[in-house]
Amino acid sequence: STQSTWGLFKMAARLVLAACIVAAVLADNQFFLGGQGESCAAVCGRLGRTCLPEVPTNNSTDVYKQLGVTCNFDPRPWWAPDQPNVVADPADPNYGDCLGWKDVPATVICQGSFHAVRRVCYCGDDDTSLPFFGTGYSGGEVTVNETTIFAHVVEDGSYGVMDHFWTTAPGHVLDTTIFRYYVDGEATASIEFKAGMACGVGFNDSTAPWGTKWFGIGAGNGAGTAYTNNFNIPFGKSIRFTIQNEIGTFGGFYTIVRGMKNKKINIGGFELPSNARLQLQKFDSVVPAQTFVPITAAARGLAGLHFMHTIAVVSGNLNFLEGCYHAYTGAQTTFPGIVMSTGTEDYFDSGWYFNAGEFHLPVSGFTHLKANSSYVEWSAYRFHEMDLLPFTDGFEFVWRNGDMVDPHSGLKCFTETGGVPAGAPTESHVMVYGWIYTW
Repeated sequence: STQSTWGLFKMAARLVLAACIVAAVLADNQFFLGGQGESCAAVCGRLGRTCLPEVPTNNSTDVYKQLGVTCNFDPRPWWAPDQPNVVADPADPNYGDCLGWKDVPATVICQGSFHAVRRVCYCGDDDTSLPFFGTGYSGGEVTVNETTIFAHVVEDGSYGVMDHFWTTAPGHVLDTTIFRYYVDGEATASIEFKAGMACGVGFNDSTAPWGTKWFGIGAGNGAGTAYTNNFNIPFGKSIRFTIQNEIGTFGGFYTIVRGMKNKKINIGGFELPSNARLQLQKFDSVVPAQTFVPITAAARGLAGLHFMHTIAVVSGNLNFLEGCYHAYTGAQTTFPGIVMSTGTEDYFDSGWYFNAGEFHLPVSGFTHLKANSSYVEWSAYRFHEMDLLPFTDGFEFVWRNGDMVDPHSGLKCFTETGGVPAGAPTESHVMVYGWIYTW
């Protein structure tokens, strides 16, 4: 009827008007006050907005009044990238002061932060529906205080995948810098790494250039180093990426991260479900000869896919390379499980203790060797994209520091105890970065 048609028209008009009002509110650039120590990249990102690299105070304190801040207005002009701000730490000599609101430059970086202050941030449009997202941090500082470089929220009904990481700085800076991805609001980052090991290299070996589609080193050779990593890191709602140096403050630091909305992750023809999550599992310890070292693991009840690992070893000789890899799936927990190699170099698609030298191939790589008669450093990486390692009810993947030979058959890799040592392996310092998807 005409009346019912008119009623539907009015209802539709109200819905359109409501949508326009919401969009107008979200489209307005707004000031926000961050938490203590937060960068504006973190503040705007968790609000689902774009961080604008400006804070237009117009030399007025009105913005503080709008934010409900009561403080002592310091008249000194802007001088630091964490300003304008309010000093929130009672231990700071400027506690209670509002700093840097006067003569603010036209560009103020989103990533600036200081542990004692709350930044005034200028956030732009809602960016939760962007088809791809990311940021670059150019020539900035990395400090002992963890700093959020990028944060992003995706719209309801979608998910996101971070799929590109790059960084460059003087080698000694990257050697002591920690990168973290916080997935879906987690308090402890499930992915925390240093760039070298995340790119298949131990001992900060900067031999360059080389690369695969997944990672590589584009600059180095003892000078400034550039690493890239294209692992797919899925998240359901939010992601936060941070940097932190272990020992000091350094300038000349660069990094780029990017991601995509609703990207399907395909590993070797195996499409991961949208609820898959990537974990970085690390091991760093000195172990006796013949010890089994964990590479990756998943509890019973979890399905998933072992993706790859990097391993770095310090040992007394090369006989640790006699060690075999073993995999256990589901209820299969009895040694030897699935024997994955006949020795360490065999697993990395080489042989004879890597007698052809270092290599960087798509599936595997031998990335570092330093050796004398009583000391060895070695590192390597291997992907399982061509030969998948899926599981449906838990998983365990281990490597052995040296191995044993069965005294009767002469076979290696099948003797858990009581065998004859293969060579004379010593205790080793073993470092592992194991990457595994679970769901």
